[in-house]
Amino acid sequence: MKKIRFFLALFVMMSITTNTFGQQETENIFSKTFKNGIPVQITNNRDKGYTIKFSNTKAPAGISVQSGSASYTTEDIWYLVGDAEGFKMYSHNTGKKYALKLDGTANEAVATMGKAEEATTLILTKQQDNSYAISPKENPAMSFNMFGGAGRDIKLYSSEDAGGHWNFRVIDMSRPLTMKYNAELEGGFDTNYKIGNISITIDGNTSNTLLDKNNLPESETCYLPKDAKFSITTGLICHGWKMDINGGKSITDNTLPEKGMEVEINISVDKNNKYQYLYYSPDEKGVPYRIPAITTTANGYVFAINDYRPCGNDIGFGEVDLVMRHSTKAGAEWDGHSWTEPVTIADGVGKEAKETWLTGFGDPAIVADREHNEILVMSVCGNRLCWHGNYGAGTSENPENPNRMARLRIKFNEATQEWEATQPEEVTYEIYPLFKDKNGKAHVGSMFIGAGRMAQSSMIKVGDYYRIYCAVWAVETGSYRHHNYVLYSDDFGDTWNLLGELGNDFNDSPAPYGNEPKCEELPDGSLLLSSRKGYGRYYNVFHYSNFEKAEGKWDGVVSTDAVGNLKFGRNDTNGEVLRIGNILFQSVPTGDSRSNVAVYYKLLSNDSATYTPTELSNNWTKIEVSDRGSAYSSMCILPDGETIGLFYEEEPGGYSMVYVPISIKEHVNATTYTEGIKNR
Repeated sequence: MKKIRFFLALFVMMSITTNTFGQQETENIFSKTFKNGIPVQITNNRDKGYTIKFSNTKAPAGISVQSGSASYTTEDIWYLVGDAEGFKMYSHNTGKKYALKLDGTANEAVATMGKAEEATTLILTKQQDNSYAISPKENPAMSFNMFGGAGRDIKLYSSEDAGGHWNFRVIDMSRPLTMKYNAELEGGFDTNYKIGNISITIDGNTSNTLLDKNNLPESETCYLPKDAKFSITTGLICHGWKMDINGGKSITDNTLPEKGMEVEINISVDKNNKYQYLYYSPDEKGVPYRIPAITTTANGYVFAINDYRPCGNDIGFGEVDLVMRHSTKAGAEWDGHSWTEPVTIADGVGKEAKETWLTGFGDPAIVADREHNEILVMSVCGNRLCWHGNYGAGTSENPENPNRMARLRIKFNEATQEWEATQPEEVTYEIYPLFKDKNGKAHVGSMFIGAGRMAQSSMIKVGDYYRIYCAVWAVETGSYRHHNYVLYSDDFGDTWNLLGELGNDFNDSPAPYGNEPKCEELPDGSLLLSSRKGYGRYYNVFHYSNFEKAEGKWDGVVSTDAVGNLKFGRNDTNGEVLRIGNILFQSVPTGDSRSNVAVYYKLLSNDSATYTPTELSNNWTKIEVSDRGSAYSSMCILPDGETIGLFYEEEPGGYSMVYVPISIKEHVNATTYTEGIKNR
């Protein structure tokens, strides 16, 4: 809908109409001086629980103005000094000497705090839904925007964009709401420093404040809109903590009395907790993490690797890096919860990259060799969105630029007893030609390896290394149809080959329409392909006729929800398959949305005739892992051989990176444990 502009100069006095308090009322929001300022909270019209805020009180000059979930503290409070023809924005936290300053008036101009006399003059432009664009007076076509998504810093973007429209609520500072924190903070894992959300709901809009044990005050004063009805609840409580409000879960439908109100928040450590946050997402800079991969090395170290996304999104949108943490000790010497500090192993350059493939690195696929203290990391890289790759089909107008691929290694230095990562190297054109037919036609325009743990055989060794496998997501050249293939390497990733025949068309792949895939070796050496789909998984099995020459054929792809009981919600999400002994495990979210990650298990027989896609789709039992929003996952066998290390994405923040050990003996039935693990 095209925006209608109003000439503010026609107004003698600017006012805002709200429905915050259940009835319409008009509030003047301008003042002539800071001293006589009217406190307002500025909330985003699209992401209604988010406000413009500023927290730095000691050295505000040059510090970016942020957005974030409404806390109803003084960092949410602003004063608009001036009038409808032009005003300056002052933060309550910085006082009269500082005001908001834009470093320009064009797209992406950054909002910071500067000296009041240098502040930017602003105007409001009313929208048809009674929200407002906040613009520099010199350029009303731009508006304040949570640039890059809710919670990111305030920058200028088109005033036509819905994310750049704001609402104003006058705050009553005469009736404080005091949050008193009674906290027992000692005894939990060091990594679990986020406690949980306190949720405040006003006029049906909920905002969340994530409490942090490192900066938790004894009490906190909140200020609400005038005559607001409010509720306070414990929102999501992070792993490792217990929390209540006045001894319960919530207080509801309250109005602040004349002298305000005090609420007690009681916090204690959950000493039975085994879950750990390796990264909270987004971080303090607003940058998200994603895409877990985990493995255990031959000498007993556990490695967790994942994306760090300064661009805020997938490969193709800008800079993406790979970061890793590993256990501080090996095997039984490790306490199970101490990790090294994060290390960047592949540092994307972003838009400044001089070579395309260096733009970003993401979706790590990893494998630790079973004999050598060495890890192989394969990664998608470059600047191309996965759907838009065009290997073998470039033109002068759209030059060839597929989703690119990189390789790096992490090796243990025996002399220093340290792990060292090599620099990434591009291997795009070592892999894509595998998908050309005998006539030179490219069957794959773009691809990436399914992120998580790559599989390594325990039976097939050709040369110095046991065979490794990776499954790829591929887009058919000239279309958006996606499907899967499997690659193998007998030299630990130096060279790759296609497992099975390429076929003549899309439908000859091991999993037509398969999305992000994983694979795992079965007890007889055959290979299970497990691919992402809604309501279940695509399963197919490669049966060998000659191990050494990698000869054999694929069975026939099935949908596990159609032929078996491996079925769940409609979400279409990455998961992982893992075998320990004769027990097969499958991790996957089970809700209709990305939520409720679980691990399924089934006992495999010793009869290889049962290793068919249909048989493997049946007789699964579920282990509950997550009761909240959760998505991608990866699994490894911990050094004791009887525990799964699960690394997965979960709230808070959408995609925080969580690690949890799952004891097989404690979670599978006695028969399965005895036959699958103990007597293997």
